[in-house]
Amino acid sequence: MFEHPAYLVLELPEFIGTRVLDIRRRYDPHLAAFPTEITVAGSSGIGTIAPDQDARVVYQALSQVASEHLPISSRFVGISRFATGPVVWLQPADPGPFIAIQQALVATGIHFNTHKFSYTPHCSLSSCNLVPSVIEALLREDFPQEAFELSVLALYKVVNGQAGLVERFHPGVQA
Repeated sequence: MFEHPAYLVLELPEFIGTRVLDIRRRYDPHLAAFPTEITVAGSSGIGTIAPDQDARVVYQALSQVASEHLPISSRFVGISRFATGPVVWLQPADPGPFIAIQQALVATGIHFNTHKFSYTPHCSLSSCNLVPSVIEALLREDFPQEAFELSVLALYKVVNGQAGLVERFHPGVQA
């Protein structure tokens, strides 16, 4: 079922997502084609969903995690850059709820591919190699700082460099 890389993300509400997209369009048009979100499985900590698992079992587990851990209230407090690569990202105020949801995903028994980086909750603004002056400009960008609520856990797969929605999981809705 999961033959293509499958990521689990918390989708940003539209009023925040449109502002994130605006920044992405200016600094990384390729990334602007991807959903505006905070990844909880696939980009750090735990990897993508491992292949050869029963989709019904995985979906039930994801539905349970969404019901137990969503919604999450958050806001962004800064723009940072990973020391290990080109990714520039928005930092949520409190990483705790994101770490808790990732730990809950691991506890379900879903198998995930390994990932070499520890988990840092974030929303990517750019993942391409930018020249230093452009990186500095991006780090000084005005970004959305108002509070928002994350209430959707979404499963996306990436095929040929394109992200496609597979399923959304909402609190209180069992698969």
